[in-house]
Amino acid sequence: MRISEQPDTVIVVAGPPAATTGATENVFIDDVLKTLSKRTASGTRVLRACSVRDIDVELSRIVNDDFRGEIRLQIVGHSISGMLSLGASWIPECELLGKAFRYPHYVLDTNPAALGLLAKYVEKISEVMLVGCNIGSASSFGYAINGRTLTYTLAEMLRCLVRGADDVVAPDEFDSRGWYAPTAQHRRPKGWRWLDGRPPVWTDPGLDPVHGRPASPTQTFEVRTITSSLLPVTSTDQPIDLGTGLRITCKYIAPDKPRSALPDASIETDRGPAELLCGGRYLKWLDTYYVVEHSQHLSAALTVGLWRSRSSAQSVTLANAAG
Repeated sequence: MRISEQPDTVIVVAGPPAATTGATENVFIDDVLKTLSKRTASGTRVLRACSVRDIDVELSRIVNDDFRGEIRLQIVGHSISGMLSLGASWIPECELLGKAFRYPHYVLDTNPAALGLLAKYVEKISEVMLVGCNIGSASSFGYAINGRTLTYTLAEMLRCLVRGADDVVAPDEFDSRGWYAPTAQHRRPKGWRWLDGRPPVWTDPGLDPVHGRPASPTQTFEVRTITSSLLPVTSTDQPIDLGTGLRITCKYIAPDKPRSALPDASIETDRGPAELLCGGRYLKWLDTYYVVEHSQHLSAALTVGLWRSRSSAQSVTLANAAG
């Protein structure tokens, strides 16, 4: 490859695994591809990948022995805080637990086996941008890591600037080169910058304001059960009972509907079914999206509820195997 033909920006967009049967349409991904088809110039290459292994294969074709310089790498997919979904978005829910986190790794998270596939690109990548709803967020719902953990790990490994979206991502939020550029009402991407001989440093110590119009009156919900979860931490289909007294308070209505965000969990409340989105930042009840007031007690209770159910399910499985 001649230097003049080398891309300076590589954009990887999540795609379905080759063996996927049935419909492969995905509104968010399809709309992102339409936007990128109009907003990428020479020097920008758009690729599809269903796994971390695919990303490795595609990068190896570009960043080969003849390659000179560095590229910017952007990866786009559905996500929760700390985990970017690639082909996992097309895997049936009943198969997620057995497939998503194993080779060829249909999600990108801090799994060393998956990250080992990308470690060879040190000094070949100048910047990484992860684009998916709240992928770089400090908030986390049920997952053992959050977005700050993932971006820090990548910054340490690749020795470059790594950031991730810290809000809902709309499919048209890309600049003329196809690089993620959130609109004014959305929070800036957050992450870590590599410094030689020192730990990575946080790229944005400031806090973005919460936008939204006041909910009149303040809405309060008592969470009773988790009926389903995007995070495949449990092999049981039974609702997860959270007891009583666990309350969600919402003072603001979201300025725009986070349509591209998948629900972290479906819950049953004292006011009927609802959904939590974006690391628990938003709650959808009926047709309204509310901004959830941050509560350490709420986050801890929801996390414990999910992981405790996982432990119980594993104990039952082991007991049955032993029997």
